[in-house]
Amino acid sequence: MTIPKILFPNENKEFIEDPYPYLKEIREQSPVVLDESSGLQLVTRFSGVKDIQTSKNFSSSPPPDYDGESGGVINPQDYDYFWKTEEFSLLNLEGELHGDLRNLVAKAFSNRQVQELRPFMETKSTELLEKLKGEEFDLLKDYAQPYSIAVIGRLLGVSEDMYDKFLDWSNSIVKMYDLKVSKESAEEAETAAREFYEYTYNLIDEKIKDPQDDMISRLATVSENDQKLSKHQIICTVILLLNAGHEATVNTIGNSIVALLKNNIDLKEIHTNHSVKDIVEELIRYDSPLQFFQRWVLEDTEIEGVEVKKHTKVAILLGSANRDDRAFKKADEINFDRESFNHTSFGGGVHYCLGAHLARLELEVSFNNLLSEDIELISNPERTGAFGIRGYQGIKVKI
Repeated sequence: MTIPKILFPNENKEFIEDPYPYLKEIREQSPVVLDESSGLQLVTRFSGVKDIQTSKNFSSSPPPDYDGESGGVINPQDYDYFWKTEEFSLLNLEGELHGDLRNLVAKAFSNRQVQELRPFMETKSTELLEKLKGEEFDLLKDYAQPYSIAVIGRLLGVSEDMYDKFLDWSNSIVKMYDLKVSKESAEEAETAAREFYEYTYNLIDEKIKDPQDDMISRLATVSENDQKLSKHQIICTVILLLNAGHEATVNTIGNSIVALLKNNIDLKEIHTNHSVKDIVEELIRYDSPLQFFQRWVLEDTEIEGVEVKKHTKVAILLGSANRDDRAFKKADEINFDRESFNHTSFGGGVHYCLGAHLARLELEVSFNNLLSEDIELISNPERTGAFGIRGYQGIKVKI
């Protein structure tokens, strides 16, 4: 089967506002399409995306014998500090090293330790909303961002006076994760990565000397079979938790509340009649905060009958997969009574999101409060302009 060629419109404003009609069009055209502008083969359907997430024939790193270009306009390895924060990220590792590091991180990041944050989350969410009642405010800047960064800061053991700086660093670094990255954005990310690396390196030293009940202290002391995490590996883990945990939570809150209000869905009614867990899963599926993830093909293989060659770089379109009618009946509709919420947003296989339990708990606590309120959308919010990490610049509301 010949792979159809397209020019993916990821810089088109109308597409950024609502990519799903176009994603449906290419999904119905083929399970794989070639984006001529990036050189990436885009995997469009739920089945293909799920298969890749669990297959050992696809990797976050190129095959050892590959000597070509990394793909994309910007090569992340050309930016020293950005790459230092990515080098030992669990998202970028495979095989035994990935397994060993993941086991160590998991010991320092158990469900029990995350659940202990629930009272803090509930208090923080309530306090923020109480201060905002009766006035117009920005749902992202005034609620979602301070809520999420406070939770991550509390988890990591970062002082409150650094929360704004962590927020700035995260906002700059995640610009490197889009399909196309400008030189300006790459340089901004490099500066943020350098500052973050230097700060966290010194913070780890402090935690080693005086360990506390926080995740950086646990990462600095955890061991298994005489293995311990290096400072470099801890920094890569912390930046992953910051970027994945904070950005995904903020954008899920924003995307979800706007989707509910624009679809004229009664917030209090769904809160009364549905489990908050089901509400969270359906809203993550409906408008995914992360729209794609890239993988390398390690050996010649097929994706739903389409042949893809070794050394090819593919992008699995998570948002497209989550709107595939083959997997979800009437996928373009919000439905909290689905038989399954088996979306692709948290990955799969050995790379299943290690922080999924934290993200779900943050969102459940947040939606328990938000869905108890009468929220009015004051104006039509604008998207950030990025495709990969899907969110809004700001969302003016009133409670």
